[in-house]
Amino acid sequence: MFASIWNEIQKGGALLLLFLLIAPSPLMAVSPEDAAEAEAYYKEGRALNKQRMFNEAIIQFAQALKLNINVHKYHRGMQQTYMATRRGPHGVRYYEKLVRDHPNNAVVRYWMGRFYLSTKALERATDEFKKAIALAPNEEHAYISLGHIASRLGRLDEGLEAYLKANELVPDIPVVQVGIGNIYFEKGEYDAAEKAYKIALEKDGTHLEARYNLGLIFEKKGEFGEAAEQWGLMIEQDPNESSARAQLAKLYFRAKRYIDAVREYATLSLVKLDDPKVFMALGESQVLLAAELPDPEDRKLLQQKAIESFQRTLELQPKNEKARKYLERLKEIKIPDGKK
Repeated sequence: MFASIWNEIQKGGALLLLFLLIAPSPLMAVSPEDAAEAEAYYKEGRALNKQRMFNEAIIQFAQALKLNINVHKYHRGMQQTYMATRRGPHGVRYYEKLVRDHPNNAVVRYWMGRFYLSTKALERATDEFKKAIALAPNEEHAYISLGHIASRLGRLDEGLEAYLKANELVPDIPVVQVGIGNIYFEKGEYDAAEKAYKIALEKDGTHLEARYNLGLIFEKKGEFGEAAEQWGLMIEQDPNESSARAQLAKLYFRAKRYIDAVREYATLSLVKLDDPKVFMALGESQVLLAAELPDPEDRKLLQQKAIESFQRTLELQPKNEKARKYLERLKEIKIPDGKK
């Protein structure tokens, strides 16, 4: 019988057929033996994922869930595998069956919501998270996901309420603090947002979103040195982080630190090759820096670089009159050809 089922799978039949045979049994106490066996299936699934044997990995995770349905990491392994293979709808159907078999299991409800969320069925996801909360009101996971959805939909008060409840249950989770900070930021309550972002960064100093937004708050408060420090730390962590570099370049330009602005915009232009705003800003920074240079040869060479920046701006944005006017003025200047 198993051979015939496997033949169906190999012919392109859905893995659901196999899942019908290994779907978890009704919730019951898990024996130490079953728990150990479930963990072994899970580890095998992880190993198969690393080998990109995704179908086989899904079968192992399903076996783990059959033996112990209440372990979040088993569900996470299942979801991540489905997402890696871009088969979210198959995962949705699998979890819809789990929900029918275990309607009062908060963990199953939660992961049903996560699958709906991953397939952008936001209202269905919201319903499942609320059901998970009703079944397990002292678990933080569903509150966090509700906060994410409400924030995405612009329901800020609802999102804040969910995040605060999650924080009450398990204080100072970085992702929760960032969610709280983001909502306060959207509401214009910058002191409260700053506090939340700082807590998140105390727990996880690598959280780029918290650090970026903290820099924006410092900028809004006129604390430009602190803003530059936050964005500089982001660039140290990830030299290809273009959003922080763009903010830092703008900050240097406004502070008339043109040599720093030129450096940041020049680096940014290597990443954003098709962004006319970057080349326009680079050209302006080069012009203003050139005006500060005492050596006429250095000044004219930098003006030549500015010409190249404005030419690139016009290639990308032909109607940019500001770039055209800069270019016309610069071309009136005799640029040395480098010959002595």
